[in-house]
Amino acid sequence: MNCNMMYRKFFACVGVFLYFSFVSMGGVLTSYAEDMPQGDILIIYSDNAGEDTVAAVNDLVELLTYQSFKISYGPASFGMQYMDRFSYIICYDLDQSPAGFTERLKQYENSGITAGRTESPHILFTGNEYFKYYLDHTKRSDQYELLNSTVGQLKYSFDGLDNKTGLVRESCFVFLKNSTYHSGMLTVNDKRGYFCAGNGRLTHIPAADITNQLIRAAMIKEVSQWKWPFNGSPHVYAQYILIDRVYPYEDPEKLLKTVNLLIERKTPFVISVMPMYVNGDYPSMVHFCEVLRFAQAGKGAVIINAPINQMNRLDKDVMLDYLNRAITIYNKQGVYPLALEVPRNWMFQKDTIEIMSHFKTIFTSSETDPYLKPENRNTNEVYKDGHQWVGTSIPIDDTKISYVSAYSTSLPISLQEDYEEIERKVKACRDSFVPFKSLWDMEHGYWLDKQLMTYKNGDLILNDKKMDIKFTPSVYPDRYNYRRNMLQRFSRDLTSQSRRLVIAVGLTSVLFLLLILWARYRNRKNYFFHD
Repeated sequence: MNCNMMYRKFFACVGVFLYFSFVSMGGVLTSYAEDMPQGDILIIYSDNAGEDTVAAVNDLVELLTYQSFKISYGPASFGMQYMDRFSYIICYDLDQSPAGFTERLKQYENSGITAGRTESPHILFTGNEYFKYYLDHTKRSDQYELLNSTVGQLKYSFDGLDNKTGLVRESCFVFLKNSTYHSGMLTVNDKRGYFCAGNGRLTHIPAADITNQLIRAAMIKEVSQWKWPFNGSPHVYAQYILIDRVYPYEDPEKLLKTVNLLIERKTPFVISVMPMYVNGDYPSMVHFCEVLRFAQAGKGAVIINAPINQMNRLDKDVMLDYLNRAITIYNKQGVYPLALEVPRNWMFQKDTIEIMSHFKTIFTSSETDPYLKPENRNTNEVYKDGHQWVGTSIPIDDTKISYVSAYSTSLPISLQEDYEEIERKVKACRDSFVPFKSLWDMEHGYWLDKQLMTYKNGDLILNDKKMDIKFTPSVYPDRYNYRRNMLQRFSRDLTSQSRRLVIAVGLTSVLFLLLILWARYRNRKNYFFHD
């Protein structure tokens, strides 16, 4: 009897456990459903994908976000449930698929326009192994050619004239025998294939290594063309010369020389300034802002870099407070930042997305914020804020200029570089086929605590007051009061006294050495030449 009661209790506990397990699993599935709303593109990757593949997918999501696409992404086992919500699906370097996925993808390919989408299905495969498996499964084994080699040479032209070349590594290469569209040349074992080709609803890119800069640039160009619903080429976006991460204590004369170079050559440019939170009226800061006002008057735009994050747990309110202080200091000096520059991984964190939502125009740098912990996401939530994006150019060669016109890009220039190198980069940009554009030709805006800025049709309005960006020279006092406290004055006096002491000791040492040499000379003369 006691034994039966014990077993009943055991099975009851197991039943309760399984019930709550299924309930929680249902909650997980529901959350994934909520995380995969209807969008522009769905990216599917392997269920067992490693960190490198997930990082590559995030890179692709970032580049597509610059083009204002609404992206959802996730492993194949979940993505297969939501295919009908999307007209464009990317199967990114799949090496295996869950049960039923391939048949589900086949059904999607053969389906028409449904209530969940407005266009017929489009499927883009990157990589080769699963693409081969899919063609075999759908009885199209005669439509491709398999090359069992691991290395190929890629030639790709971004402007229709010059080819960029590089090596490509894959486990094998598959090429469609017939295609209605092809671009680029991928040579494997003296066999000429393509970089991208399409036939019907299927499009294929054999090279999937997006860490290769040439593949990265070519892939984003081809995805833009694949997503373009009209005949011809997609919109051409501009590039910007960006004098990046400029500090007030850097050489203002070199900054002025660079600004004059760009103004004389009638080249639009952007200056990204670092935030300052105190001492906005110091003479060095006034002189720095004077150069910035001169740049503004010469149609050079100023943007502000996000405060450097040094918090293990980022506090968005603190960051916004520091941004407000920094922009206020620049505004008081007649400098009006139009946009915010952030590390590229700010696009994937809830709090940083909230910070960026205060600005209309966002520049991203090639740097990452090391203190930000990655969050599991299945959609580019930053899309909803409707930013104007400017991403860093993809450096294919040593000029580091942009060869991609699928989204707006910036070419960073550092004042730490030699002036000759800066001239070389400016010339390379001017000779590029990607056009320039001035930030003053776009609309901008931001809102912070007690600050609201809008720029439209040439009028910059700050807190309901129109600002004048004409250049006016600064007036410097004959003697500036630094308002130092007792400790600062003592430190300054001690530094001054120490400098005087070092000079006095040095002069005394030199005099003492001269006296020793003179005495030695006299002694030698008296000893060796005495009559």
